[in-house]
Amino acid sequence: MEETAAAQPQPAQPQPAQPQPAQPQPAQPQPAQPQPAQRQLVVWRGDQMPVQHNIPGPGDLRDDTNTGRVLVGSLIRAQLGLSLMCLMLALAVTVSFPLVAALVPAIGRTTVAGIPVTLIVLGFAFYPVFLAVGWFYHRQARQLEARFIHLVDPPVTDPDD
Repeated sequence: MEETAAAQPQPAQPQPAQPQPAQPQPAQPQPAQPQPAQRQLVVWRGDQMPVQHNIPGPGDLRDDTNTGRVLVGSLIRAQLGLSLMCLMLALAVTVSFPLVAALVPAIGRTTVAGIPVTLIVLGFAFYPVFLAVGWFYHRQARQLEARFIHLVDPPVTDPDD
């Protein structure tokens, strides 16, 4: 038993306080040791979503970055394709009737109230077709721009909604 008592450490005895000589304070304070960064716990609600920071935005267009140039180029190509499609549709309708009138001579000889049918169709019937093509173009162009704006600057959803 004595062996085990000798192997166990003895509690330290308190030492009487001794007066320390006064030391002068240093002129500059010691730099504080940096504390290790603490991890934060982030809790997401079901209707929240983390924000991506690498998505294209209005800054890409304003700062003329490669991403901005690609986005604007894609919008211009889409608008050009829409314009050419509507132009081809309008030209096909415009050219088709005189072509049909030339291939079928009876249409050219037909008159209504003394006016040839070809003149009536060319003078009045094409306006509704052109209005329809114009309406289609306007509608599609607005949708292209809306998709472009949604791509570049998506609407901000309020997490409280």
